[in-house]
Parts: sequence; structure tokens; C-alpha cells
Amino acid sequence: MHNTLLFNIFTYNADNIVKFQKNGSVSNNLYHYKPAKIKRKMLDDLIPQLRLQVAKAHKILPEDVAASVEKVYNDILLMRNFAMNEFQRIQDDANLGENDCNIARRQILEKAITKLEILKSKRSASDLINKLEARLSEEPGERGDRLLKFLKEREIRDRLAGMTESQILSHFEKSLMDGSNQALLDAILNAPPGFEMLSTEMQKKLKRVSGKHLYPEIVAQLEAMQEMNTFIVKMFTIVRAELDNLRRKYLPIHIVKKSA
Repeated sequence: MHNTLLFNIFTYNADNIVKFQKNGSVSNNLYHYKPAKIKRKMLDDLIPQLRLQVAKAHKILPEDVAASVEKVYNDILLMRNFAMNEFQRIQDDANLGENDCNIARRQILEKAITKLEILKSKRSASDLINKLEARLSEEPGERGDRLLKFLKEREIRDRLAGMTESQILSHFEKSLMDGSNQALLDAILNAPPGFEMLSTEMQKKLKRVSGKHLYPEIVAQLEAMQEMNTFIVKMFTIVRAELDNLRRKYLPIHIVKKSA
């Protein structure tokens, strides 16, 4: 009787913490954590997709850059654990009705989505990418007489005046893309605002080509950051879509029908 009373007093199943074994004796592990039994854990179907992104990052990116992608994966797991613990708390609360439970679950998912967006802004490399791209546009320190260089570039632009992008590329694409025609590259990339000769997308490609010759270390860093950002954005996009679907599940029916 005494042992039974002790068991009833010191066993607190709601938190899955057991202080005493069923026979009333002290367990070797005084606080033994028993994970909550949930049929299907939140985001379980997405974990393999996220792990795949991390594995790809480790395969093609430098180790320190790939570590940033793995950190995002760990951030997402922490966010998921927070949401799951909160869901378990709601499920264990006998004072909540079904409607109250749905409202509480929806609020938890909204918090998780907000946290996800904050993490995305912190982990994204967009600002660094923009800074690196801006550095590719900077003039190198020593490249001869600036006035002479400007006049040569203007002469080239005058000769190409009236030609469309497709015409320019049909004649010079190979020498532009392999970087062997630096004078033409400079003339195109240094065209005054409003007098651009090629599309913005093509100019970005040519800046990369030119940068490989002038700033190889910047280009290498830029390419790694862009690859990293692609992985990170994809991971956040996958998780955000799933959280939105779960949140929608707990919306009142009339709101779901109206938004459908």
C-alpha cells in the first residue's frame, strides 16, 4: 500500500517523467525521459528532402559553406520540436475543447512560420551576394590611362551602335564568354546608364566572366554563396509550404471555403 501510494504521488505521466518504477523502488535513472508517442511527427515527410539538400551541399560546396546549410537544417529541426512540444501540451490539456485546441494549434503554427521567416532572413546570403556582385563592377586599381581607356571603349560602342543583342552575340559571344576579348567586355559593361547594349541577365554573366580574370577570389566566393543560397532558400520554401498547409487545416471551415 505504501509503495502504491508513492507510485501514485511521484509518477507524472503528462510530462513523460517517471521518478519511480511501478514496484515503488527508485529507478537507476531518476529522471527517465519517455518521448511522447505521436503517430506521425510534424514534417516527417519532409526530413528526407531536407537531408538530401544538406548532402548535396556537402558534396559540391566548400566545407565551411556547406556547414551553413547544415545549420539551417538544424534550425528547422529545433523549430519543429518546439511546435511538436506545444502540440503535445495542447493535446494533454483536458480543459480545452476541440475548437479551442484548433485555435491554439493554429497559433502555434503561425509562430513557427514567423520564426521560419526570421531564420530565413538571418541565414540567407542575399546581402553578401549583392555586395560581391557590386565589387565585380569596381574598376581595378592599375589599368593604364583612364581617359585613353574610356575613349577606346566609346569607339567600340560606336561601332556596335544599332546592333541588337542577338547580332552582337552572333559575332562575339564566344570571345565574350571565354574572356579573351577584354576590350569588348569593358566597352559593354561600362556603357553609360540608358545606353546598355545587352540585357541585364547577359551583363551579369559577362561581369562574372570579367571578374574571373580580374577578381578570381571574389568570383569563387560569389559562386559558392549563390549555390549555398539556392540550397537554403529551397529548404525554407519546402518547410514553409508544409506549415501553411498544416495551418490551413486548423482554420474554421467557412474561412477555408472562402479562401479556396
